[in-house]
Amino acid sequence: MTAPPRLSRAALIARIARDPASVIVIEAPAGTGKSWLLRDIAAGAAIWTAAGTPTQGHAVWDIPAVAQSDALPDRPGRIVLAKRPETAVPGLARAEVYGRVSRYRGDDLLFSPSEIGPALHAATGGWACLIPAAAGRDRAMAAADRAMVDFLRDDILRPLPSVQLVALELLLSGKGQRLAAETLRGLPFVTDATHPLPAPLAAARPHLDHALADLLRDRATDPVQARAIATAHAGFGQIPQALAIFQSIGAWQAALDTLKSAGGPFYIHRFGPEAFDRMLAGFPPDLAADEEMLVLCRAVQAVKRGEVPLTRRILIDRYGPLAEESFEVIGRRDLFSLDFRFIRLLLQTWEDFDIHPRYLELAYRLLAELGAPDDLRRGSFYNAVLEFYMRARRFPEAEDTAIRAANHFERADIPILSFYIDLHRGVIHLMTGNPAAAAKRADAAAVHLARAGYDSPGDARILAMLRACIAFEQGEAEPLTRFLSLDLDSFAQGEIWPSMIELILIYGSQAQSEHFSVMAARGFLDRWRVTEARSAQFGTMIDIREITLLQSANRWQEALARAAALPLPITQSFVEGAGEGLATLSDRDEVALALVWLRHLAQHDPGRAGLDRLLGHMADNPHLTHRQRVGVELWSARTLRRQRRLAEAEARLRQTLETVARLGTVASLGEERAFLAELTGTRKLRESLARSDAIRRILRHVADSGPGRARRGQAHGLSRQETRILNALAEGATNKAIANLMGLSEATVKFHLGNLYRKLGCNTRREAVAAAQALRLVA
Repeated sequence: MTAPPRLSRAALIARIARDPASVIVIEAPAGTGKSWLLRDIAAGAAIWTAAGTPTQGHAVWDIPAVAQSDALPDRPGRIVLAKRPETAVPGLARAEVYGRVSRYRGDDLLFSPSEIGPALHAATGGWACLIPAAAGRDRAMAAADRAMVDFLRDDILRPLPSVQLVALELLLSGKGQRLAAETLRGLPFVTDATHPLPAPLAAARPHLDHALADLLRDRATDPVQARAIATAHAGFGQIPQALAIFQSIGAWQAALDTLKSAGGPFYIHRFGPEAFDRMLAGFPPDLAADEEMLVLCRAVQAVKRGEVPLTRRILIDRYGPLAEESFEVIGRRDLFSLDFRFIRLLLQTWEDFDIHPRYLELAYRLLAELGAPDDLRRGSFYNAVLEFYMRARRFPEAEDTAIRAANHFERADIPILSFYIDLHRGVIHLMTGNPAAAAKRADAAAVHLARAGYDSPGDARILAMLRACIAFEQGEAEPLTRFLSLDLDSFAQGEIWPSMIELILIYGSQAQSEHFSVMAARGFLDRWRVTEARSAQFGTMIDIREITLLQSANRWQEALARAAALPLPITQSFVEGAGEGLATLSDRDEVALALVWLRHLAQHDPGRAGLDRLLGHMADNPHLTHRQRVGVELWSARTLRRQRRLAEAEARLRQTLETVARLGTVASLGEERAFLAELTGTRKLRESLARSDAIRRILRHVADSGPGRARRGQAHGLSRQETRILNALAEGATNKAIANLMGLSEATVKFHLGNLYRKLGCNTRREAVAAAQALRLVA
């Protein structure tokens, strides 16, 4: 490295020359040019003379980098000495007390723009040691530059304690905004605590990075220094780095203490799944299997990977068979620690089970054991209870609980947890029929996810799924069909809460059915039966969803057989005799199965006495989702119409359509296309409804977003009635059954069959079904 020409310090020397103090102390860190200045002072007798100061008896003293130098000599004349801030000089304090001392610090030694030029000053901040690097900034690091690295390491950085080396490392990486002024004091190249990383460091950045890395690597070989470095990282919030260093030197207790300070199992939310995995891998297997905090971390790791059975095994191995029973665990203060009981409560959110009032009572007792300032765990408690309320369809309580959790997580300042809350609130809005509000919550969740500070692909996929379902509800199918095609495999293998699984089961199966086939939708549902855990948890939900799809596909006979085979107390006879009891059903699966039976009755026995009252009681049930309520109202309208109560039927239909139009819930109508088609089948009623712009638009939107089979049928010249008859043929229905199903005479059915055969080029029912399957007109 070619040294630049010596720069003049005439202005500073003249200032020192005019200073009347007998002891001039130049106190600055290495790299500020103290030695250069002393040499210029020693050679600058003319300047001293010009200032009117006698030169005889003057002395300059360049004190080496030691903790304590020789004593200040008591001699006549003037002394100019240069030292580092940490070097003590005996006798200097006494001279200062008597007013004989004048100090010049690091800021005084920095070159000004007028001395070195604006460009060089911008690149170096006036630091003498940076000027050579700035002068050669366009060249790659070469062998000659090693001298600069060695100088920075040995002369500037080595005297610093490890805590300041770590602080400098943070500054260089752009993460030192919150460092305390006391920590910054004495750091090289830092002259203003409010701007800790000035642009001038760019000139020395490659050299400084090398020097700092060399020194930290060297110190890490000493267990004492390594511990000091790790402690510094922990103090600055660099918990993953601190843990890695503690683990590397076998300081297991220090590592456990650091992990505990970071929240233990909640470490994954602060630093992400990859850092969480590295942390757990750094502990010895025997310690990880026995230490309670690590056992709980391993359980969280497993459930975050979607491995619920492994989670159970980890807990049973550590705590015994009782660990599998969440109800027993959370209430047993005499057997289990607060940490385990709390994590066991949280883990319950990944399991599908009926919420018993006694369980919630025990859960809130557990909350009372948490300290009021414990925002992290109190927020996590409300997050868990939020999931419980959602699956119990207690939506007002769920929303209130979500707000409480959001407030705690905001104070805890862990963005990924705030992300989860907005995600759940989006699902609540979607289930209660407000996709516009759900979209706003999804946007808020995206902001929190971007602030998490680490990549979380699984969480990003959950957000993408929610946004796709919102779009589908509003009539846009493409985002959901794309998600199902590209992301479903990864999504299904990761962490998913029951409420999210329910969402994808409903919307995913509807999308598959409408835009592909019922067979594709059933295959989609079967994918969720693959693992023992999910089959056990969601088997009934999947069965009921499949029955609903069969009904929507006009496969009523098969749907009836499947519903009758379910081992639940909600049978057709139960529903027919339930009366007002339908309004009080609360179990998610029991409500869904009751709706299956009511839908069947509305289709096959709409003239049944009292059916309208049964549907009215069901509509009064507070545990229905929006799309379930829309279905009940349309079935009610059909029942009224078939009972010749036409004015009531039209009023019910109009009210439902106005609500759906106002909310923009297109998919909720799409699920009931067959009922809607019949209800709007007469020209007079269509013209009456069309007087409302909102209803006209929503009906057009439903038609435009309709099933792929219906559009394909139209493309082959089939009318809506012919398409419905074709689906009934595929079910194996007789002419009489089709006539009863569609409210037609058998002669009219035969007429439509003749048109079907002609359009499909067939002569028999079997040929018509085979041709329709080949053209993907039926499942």
